[in-house]
Amino acid sequence: IDRITLERAIGELPSGYRNVFVLLDIEGYKHNEAAELMGCTTGNAKSQLHKARMKLRLILKAGRAEQTAEKAIELDRKTS
Repeated sequence: IDRITLERAIGELPSGYRNVFVLLDIEGYKHNEAAELMGCTTGNAKSQLHKARMKLRLILKAGRAEQTAEKAIELDRKTS
């Protein structure tokens, strides 16, 4: 995955997921620090991070599937 693709995928996350993902996985805050900044419990921050990561995986997989389909269509056009 290149940086641009990852940035776009992160941008597609709902704001709450994006915020917790950036705080914890990009900026390196600890769970309790991120929870305090977000005004929630540590457990909630952990849960939101898990959901954010799962959603990010889905977004990235969908993007790859879309690229594969586009390449197949292009190849089909060239061979037809």
